Amino acid sequence: MPRTQTLAEIVADVLRRSLRDGVYLPGEKLIESAIARELSVSQNTARDALRILEMEGWLSRRPRYGLTVADFDSEEAQTLYAIRGMLEKLALEWAWGRMTERDKADLAAIIAEGRIQAGMSNERGVRETITAFHERLLSLAGADQLARVLQPLINQTRLLVNLRAHHDPTDDAANRLTAYGELVTHIRYNDQPAANKLLQQILLDECRAVQTTLDLVR
Repeated sequence: MPRTQTLAEIVADVLRRSLRDGVYLPGEKLIESAIARELSVSQNTARDALRILEMEGWLSRRPRYGLTVADFDSEEAQTLYAIRGMLEKLALEWAWGRMTERDKADLAAIIAEGRIQAGMSNERGVRETITAFHERLLSLAGADQLARVLQPLINQTRLLVNLRAHHDPTDDAANRLTAYGELVTHIRYNDQPAANKLLQQILLDECRAVQTTLDLVR
């Protein structure tokens, strides 16, 4: 029988969706009392929910200032993406021998959904499907310990992509789907070297785009 969510976990789910959607941007302060009032919960519940999100990498604690949405400068972003790239390469390697044809079809379906969102000019929906693709790939690796390390990095880079979209609404996230379509093709045809090379290039291109924004707004 599935475990019932605690109230703090439910509040964390609500806040997590806002973080993923870019409602809260990097550097923004989150105040327990304000969240408690807004969501009609106790301050202790709000505190527990924020602690969950901090452990997931969405939030960071600054001395004498409190909790803020995780924020990075250009150099820190480069380091973040470099570490994520190394770990995601490992995830792909571990997933490779485990993926069934159904798993590969699922990855293709995620990108197909992204194209639908792009056709509707839903850039947020495109970003959501791209994140879902990486999370699905991570789940196929079948390594809980790797997931605990890599998932927070995926969360933090999602925040940076949201920041770029906020400051550059003309940024066409849908264009990135072409590369993901090629990545799916490499996976379906069992071309692991090409898939790994393209995955790293996708992350590098995203990092460069994020750094351009950070250099302008920081």
